[in-house]
Amino acid sequence: MSTPHPSPFAAAFDARLSQSRSRFMVGRGGSLSYGALAERVARLTTLFARLGLAPSDRVVVASRDDCAVVSLFLALLRNGLTVVPLNPEARPAELARLVEAADPRALFLDQALDGVPEAQLAGRRLVRIRPDALLDDPLRALLDRLRPLAADAPFPDLLRGCAPTDAAPAFDRETTAYIIFTSGTTSRPKGVEISHRNLAAQMAAFARHYRLDADARIFNVLPLHHADGITQGAVLAFWVGGTILSPLRLRIDRVGELMERLHALDTTHLVAVPSMLSLLLDLGAHYRDAFRRPAFRFVVSTAAYLDANLWARFEETFGTRVVNVYGLTETVCEICYCGPDDATRRLGTVGKPVDAEVRVLDDDDRALPPGAPGELWLKGEQIMKGYFRMPAETTAVMRDGWFRTGDLATIDADGFVRIVGRKKDVISTAGMNVYPEDVTGTLRAMPGVADAVTFGAPVEPWGEQVVSCVIPALGATLSEREIAGWFLAHASPEKLPREIHLFDELPRGPSGKFVMAEVRRLVEERRAVRQRDAHAGSVATRVVAVAAAAFKCDPAALALDASAETTPGWSSLAHVEFLIGLEAEFDLRLEPGDVMRIHRLADAVALIEAHAGAPCG
Repeated sequence: MSTPHPSPFAAAFDARLSQSRSRFMVGRGGSLSYGALAERVARLTTLFARLGLAPSDRVVVASRDDCAVVSLFLALLRNGLTVVPLNPEARPAELARLVEAADPRALFLDQALDGVPEAQLAGRRLVRIRPDALLDDPLRALLDRLRPLAADAPFPDLLRGCAPTDAAPAFDRETTAYIIFTSGTTSRPKGVEISHRNLAAQMAAFARHYRLDADARIFNVLPLHHADGITQGAVLAFWVGGTILSPLRLRIDRVGELMERLHALDTTHLVAVPSMLSLLLDLGAHYRDAFRRPAFRFVVSTAAYLDANLWARFEETFGTRVVNVYGLTETVCEICYCGPDDATRRLGTVGKPVDAEVRVLDDDDRALPPGAPGELWLKGEQIMKGYFRMPAETTAVMRDGWFRTGDLATIDADGFVRIVGRKKDVISTAGMNVYPEDVTGTLRAMPGVADAVTFGAPVEPWGEQVVSCVIPALGATLSEREIAGWFLAHASPEKLPREIHLFDELPRGPSGKFVMAEVRRLVEERRAVRQRDAHAGSVATRVVAVAAAAFKCDPAALALDASAETTPGWSSLAHVEFLIGLEAEFDLRLEPGDVMRIHRLADAVALIEAHAGAPCG
C-alpha cells in the first residue's frame, strides 16, 4: 500500500536504524539505545497487528514509567496510530471521562491505574504496563527471558512473544499523530488533534532554528502527557538522532542533584518552565559552573510567561543564554522564538515567528499598527487539525488557516512579539495550564457545596496558584481539608486549589455572575486576617500546622518523620507553599542550603530552632 503524501516519520525511523549503538534515552533506571528502541518498535508493530489496530485508531497511554511512554509513543507514531497520552496521576473519575472522550481502540495503563469502568473497556484492548521495566539492564533482560510468559503478561513482558517486524503499515501525513486534552475534569473534554504533518513541521523548525544534530543531549524532565514534555524531549531527540535525558523527577530537595546530573551527563540543552528556572536560580546558584561548559548551548524556557528580570538574572548567574519561546498545544509546541541567534533576540519578548505568520487584530478583526495590543492570530504548518470531534469549537478559533490564540500581544516595528495578557481564562501554575472551570466544576459536584468560583493568584516562584472560593449548601458543614480531600479523589493533584476559602455568600452582578474584583478583594482581606493570627504552641506544633495547611491534610495525620514519600499531598508545588508558610510563620528567610535539607518535618523543626538559637530536639 502506498500513500500520496507519506508521513515523514517513516523516513526518520529508517534513519535511526543506522545508529543502533547510540544512546537514545537516559531515564531514572538506566539507559536505552537506539538499537533496543528499534527492536521494541518492531515487536510492538507485531503486537499492534495482533490487537487488531490499524492506522488512525486511537490508543490511550498513561504510565509513570517515562521509558514505557516514550517507547509506546514512538511505536504508535511509526504505525500511524493516534496516541492519546493521559496523566498517570489522574483520578478514576477524571481518567474515565477522558477515556470516554478519546473513544480509543486500545489502552496501555500502569498496573496500579484502576478506575476505568468496565463498560468503557468493552470492545477495547487493555494492556497493563509493568513500571520501570524497559530500560537497558543486562540482569533484568536475563530475568525477563527466564520468566515464563503468562497469557495475560503485562507490557513489556508480552513483547517476548512478538517476533519483530519491519512491515509497518503505510499512512498519510494528514493522519492524526496524537491528541492531547487541554481540559475536561468536569466540562466537556477538549482534545487538540495534531497530524503527522503538523508534528514534522514543528520538528523541522526546531532542528533548523536550534541547529540540532546527533550530538544534542536534551535534558527535559517535564511531564510526558503535556506537549512540552514529549515533543521537546523524546520526539525531538529522536528526530535529530540525539539523546533525551530524563534521569529524575524534579523536586525542590533535589535541585542540587539535578544540577549535578546536568553537568555529569554533558547536557547540550535544558528545556524548562519559568518556575523551574526560578528554583534553579534560588536554590542552585552555587552550581554556577553547571552550564559553563563547551558542550552546553542554551536553555529553552517554555509554557509560561518569563519575567524579564528572572531572565536576565539567570543568564548573568549561570553564564548561559535563555531562549524564550511561545506556543500553545494547538500549535504543537512553539511558534515564536526569542533567540538563540541575535536576529530573533530581544529581552522581554517572545522573539519572532519561525515557519509561521503572526498578526494582531482588534475585536472587530481589523489589523492593528505596530505596538498596539490586540489578539494574536497565527498561521503555519504547525497549526492543529482541530479539536477532536468538536467542529463548532474548531470553527470558533480557525479562519482561513489562521488560529485565534486568545492571547493579547503587540508586534513592534521590527517584528518582535510581546505577550501582554490573556483573553483565555487559564491559570499557569508550575508550567501547567489549569482551567478554572475544571476546578470549579469539580468543587460544585461535591455534596454539600452550593457554588464555587476559581481564579489564579500570583505566587513566586510558580507564576500563579489556584485559589477557590466555596459556598456551602444551606445547613452543610464543610472544612477546607474535607474539600481538598474530596477534590484529590476526583481530579489530578496539579489542579488542587492551593487556597480554599469558605464564604456564606459572594458578590454577584445583575446577571448572577460573580464579581471577580470583589471576590479577589475578599480573599485578600481573609489572607491579611490569617497572617495576623499568630499560631500558639511549640515550634513543632506550628510547623505541623503550616504543613497541614500546605498539604491539605489533618494535622493529626502528620508525624515529624513525615516526608514527600509518605505524605500524599506533599508535591513540589505544595512544598513551595510549605516553605513560604514557614518563612511567614516564623518571620525568617530560609537559605538555599536550608531548603535542600528539608526532607522531613523534623528537618524543618531543627532548622527553625537553629535559626532561633534554640536547642534542637
